[in-house]
Amino acid sequence: MFRLTVAVVVSLAASASIATARTAALRYGQARSEQSRDAKRPGAPPPVLNVVHHKLKRGTPSNYQTLEATIVGAYERAKVPRFYWLTFQSTKDPRDVLYLNLANTVDEFHSLADSWQTVSAAHPELPRMQQRLEKLIESQSSTLTMRRDDIEYGRADVDFASMRAMLVTTVHVTAGHEGRFVEAVRRASGSHAPWVLYEATDESTFVLVAPLKSRAEAKRTAPVPRAVKSLKGVYRDINTRLYALAPPMSRIPEAFGQARPRSASPVPRTP
Repeated sequence: MFRLTVAVVVSLAASASIATARTAALRYGQARSEQSRDAKRPGAPPPVLNVVHHKLKRGTPSNYQTLEATIVGAYERAKVPRFYWLTFQSTKDPRDVLYLNLANTVDEFHSLADSWQTVSAAHPELPRMQQRLEKLIESQSSTLTMRRDDIEYGRADVDFASMRAMLVTTVHVTAGHEGRFVEAVRRASGSHAPWVLYEATDESTFVLVAPLKSRAEAKRTAPVPRAVKSLKGVYRDINTRLYALAPPMSRIPEAFGQARPRSASPVPRTP
């Protein structure tokens, strides 16, 4: 259910990451039954989330937006199955682009590597456009994460299908202190903030994702639980950014489109 960006192709090729990811899948594969039922709801927080950051070269955001929208159209015309992605741009820096690739399992995510070979052979224009897009990127990173289902979240209405913006908090935890961090999040899980915790499969990195129905909602949402802020010596750094959904640059799953409110209006692309 996602498109392979350059960074994702690299991560799929790393056999060590695959082994680590599968280990993580065994650790967190047993979700609570209530949360498992919720995962079947269109727009429910996905079990596996691949977070891809692109830092664009100076002066390229407009060209990047146009080319990415063209790529979305090419995938639609080719009717490529399984490859879907959500694209966001920072509300403060149009050079900061974030992709969310959604999957139900780690194995499903990695199976896209084989599928991409078939797709690219059948539609050679897609990798050609991807190569053009790559020339506009200054740097990129890809983090494969899994949802922590051992936490009872305070909100049952967290919805990826209806979000128009998103708060993303990345926390690099000091090795050996992961348990203290998760326990702090667990203590704060009764709050009404719409966040969900994801853990990287190959490093001590956690991502708090808060889908929002509007950018204005960010003013009423605490991106980092107070219990996490008060931790001492547990994390190396913490970074929170607000992103706006860019529908023209996204290939949104059909199930998401059906779940969206009819009154929802597209988010304009950042100039």
